[in-house]
Amino acid sequence: MILILNSNSNTCRIYQYHKNPAKLELIKEIVHPENRLKKSDYLTSDKPGRYRTSNAAHGAYSDGDPKETEFDNFSREIAKELDTRRKNNSIEKLIIITAPHMNGLLHQHLNPHVQSLITHNIQKDLLHLTDHELLKYLQENTQFIG
Repeated sequence: MILILNSNSNTCRIYQYHKNPAKLELIKEIVHPENRLKKSDYLTSDKPGRYRTSNAAHGAYSDGDPKETEFDNFSREIAKELDTRRKNNSIEKLIIITAPHMNGLLHQHLNPHVQSLITHNIQKDLLHLTDHELLKYLQENTQFIG
């Protein structure tokens, strides 16, 4: 079966493509609302592990961006879902549609077996499209959907 993953930084939709008649069926939606938070809304201090000593020591932790950490966590969650579907033989071909930044994070976490199933990797945020508009876009831009 052909699966289509359409994602941005806080929502992921996984569709199954049906050929006759041509349609997309939403089979899973993953929402990560933490990614919508502003930096000030995270339950972290501005400078974790900071302390002062006479020898000008630095903080115990790096100055990681909590929002970036949440993006990474979300991409791991998506990668895990895709690998589970691969193990269940639910993917023959995979089309990935994500904004460029999420695309890079997702590919860092994808199992090589899942990566081998990718036929198209579209680096655009198309989550705003309706199912019908997404199908039309895929019909015009991929050889497998038609």
